[in-house]
Amino acid sequence: MCLLWGVFEIGNLFLGLDHINIQTRDLENSVKFYSEVLGFTLVNRVELGSIKLVFLTLGGTTVELREASERVSCQDGVVDHFTLRVSDIFAAVEVLKSQGLELITPEPVAIESIYRYIFFFRGPSGEKIELVQS
Repeated sequence: MCLLWGVFEIGNLFLGLDHINIQTRDLENSVKFYSEVLGFTLVNRVELGSIKLVFLTLGGTTVELREASERVSCQDGVVDHFTLRVSDIFAAVEVLKSQGLELITPEPVAIESIYRYIFFFRGPSGEKIELVQS
């Protein structure tokens, strides 16, 4: 059964978990740990200005490693955000807006080197959630 929210069919809009972002103190050391100790496979390295990201997969789960900047306090096991795949990011954003949630980015942002669009918002307890549309 698909729930309807206004004119949006929720069941076909949110598709599933895309990745989990983890802040690291030492990016290369973390890549080595995830690949050599835990068995993850390196999929992609991306540089967005000064931001360096590494994507690794294991059993259908993707972890995005990001080296914490000096501004960000990196504690043990800091998960910065989790990401959901959506079929139509613009429709999904309208659903979120209708719920009165805090929007971190005002509109979807095109990031052609990784995804077609990304969008950040906060859940009801302040958790950071990202939406991606490929």
